[in-house]
Amino acid sequence: MMYMHHMKAIYDPSEPALTSAMQAQAIVEVCLCHHVRRAGRAITRLFDEALQPTGLQASQFNILAAVAARDLTSAAEISKILLLDRTTLSRNLKPLRDAGYVTTEGGAGRRPDVLSLTSSGRVIFSKAAALWRQAQGDLTERLGPGQAGLLLQVLGKAAAVAGS
Repeated sequence: MMYMHHMKAIYDPSEPALTSAMQAQAIVEVCLCHHVRRAGRAITRLFDEALQPTGLQASQFNILAAVAARDLTSAAEISKILLLDRTTLSRNLKPLRDAGYVTTEGGAGRRPDVLSLTSSGRVIFSKAAALWRQAQGDLTERLGPGQAGLLLQVLGKAAAVAGS
């Protein structure tokens, strides 16, 4: 793994000796976006597999968790918490509404949509949360508790500074 302080030595666009392929490889090795998305895909697969018995995907589980944590909340608030634009949230909410896990009320005029879990939503969330805890514990153990905590801190800070 290459670290950012090595980037100048390896990737210097003003250096004519570097070929296009070498520059591209250097970018791939240090690109924060690439590495976060790559890790995100791997971790998402792990949680998707763990949640498979419930029929939920990790992205759907996160929406259920955000709604459950707030009881009655607005779609705008969930969008803000999950850093999802409203269209993406609406698209991801549709299967949850269709399954009867989430209700959406209001939204007429200037009033925000109010989201809440249904009784079947609370049941599926409870089942999924048990599977999530197992997957979270397994991944935390494999990373090491200190590394898992550090990862949460770094990702939180990255989201905060990139979002500002």
